Amino acid sequence: MVRLAGATPVVVETTPEEGYMLTPEKLKAVLSPKSRMIILCTPSNPTGAVYTMEGLEALAEVVGQHPRLLVMSDEIYEHIIYSPAKHHSFGTIPGMFERTLTVNGFSK
Repeated sequence: MVRLAGATPVVVETTPEEGYMLTPEKLKAVLSPKSRMIILCTPSNPTGAVYTMEGLEALAEVVGQHPRLLVMSDEIYEHIIYSPAKHHSFGTIPGMFERTLTVNGFSK
């Protein structure tokens, strides 16, 4: 989809040691003035990674430093998680509502 829009995707590899979650440091390392959107999946399939509110807030701090950057937050699995994990929507973080496109659905 990114290429169809005429953009160049940048894939950021995550590791088991990071819980397959994007870190603020890795996000900072790949952003440039040309960056326009990040795609964030939480909960994530197939890894099962669920970001904590603190983890999302740390990413939001990085996003906040890039005024033209938007976040597409894929939250289709928000109801398919296991305790003690809790779903947090990126768009609920102060300052991120206007910069977040939340993707969800009626069934999965």
